Amino acid sequence: PGSRVLHLPLATERKVLGVLAVSLPGSNLPLGQRDLLEAFTRQAALVLDRVELRAAAEQSRLLAESERLGRTLLNSISHELRTPIAASASAASALAEAEAASPEHRRSLLAEIQEANARLNRIVGNLLDVTRLESGQVRPRLDWHDVRDLVQTTVRELRRELERHPVKLELPAAPLLARLDFSLVQQALANLLLNAVSHTPAGTPIEIRAAQEDDALTLSVGDRGPGIAVELLPHIFDKFTRGSGAPVGGSGLGLAIVKGFAEAHGGTVTVENRAGGALFTLRLPQPEKPPPMEATE
Repeated sequence: PGSRVLHLPLATERKVLGVLAVSLPGSNLPLGQRDLLEAFTRQAALVLDRVELRAAAEQSRLLAESERLGRTLLNSISHELRTPIAASASAASALAEAEAASPEHRRSLLAEIQEANARLNRIVGNLLDVTRLESGQVRPRLDWHDVRDLVQTTVRELRRELERHPVKLELPAAPLLARLDFSLVQQALANLLLNAVSHTPAGTPIEIRAAQEDDALTLSVGDRGPGIAVELLPHIFDKFTRGSGAPVGGSGLGLAIVKGFAEAHGGTVTVENRAGGALFTLRLPQPEKPPPMEATE
């Protein structure tokens, strides 16, 4: 009773969350003030309890979401890994047994193995890229590059995948210098092209355009396919997002990686439906003016 500090427990029905210590000015509190302080203490305890329960609920939600993503990733990737491995193993086995096979048949089997290995390599690459993005390890190494070279290199490296689609390039006649990470932007452009190949009929064109607009570089990939369902547009760049009409295979990571690489440059990627297809646009800010051409040689 003679203590100059009043201690009140912050108690709820679940447990005691702490103790409120009130230093008194030299005399005990009147009963009315004591009752008012205890009411404040109960309210504070309820607020703290609510905060703790909300944090526990959020933790449970994150855990459930993590488990869901883990199951989705496992189901998707296990199928994606099995398919090229099975195709490569089957072609290799047939090649080993086809001693008297014609050169054309052997080339066909070798092409199947190469295609399966390329697909497997893309799957592993996408998984590694997603891991790097989520861990914050993607740091663009910016330098000046001619965007025309970037586009042409990407198209050349994907010539097998693009062989059933005529590619139309809309590039400036003069060098278009931009400050960017060549490898990251090339991977983003490749993912956009592979997405177009996967979701459009054979024979339809794919259009690539590069231009300097205001203080940004714009890279766009347009196709002449069925477009994107309206309800899917807000989620198209989320991980594991795949349309209802998507072909068998695919992990739904390609466009998420495009978004991550664009944001690593401080840029954006957008998509819109147009007359007869979809149009994806990368916009990368270019606050600096390019150096004179002599300095880049």
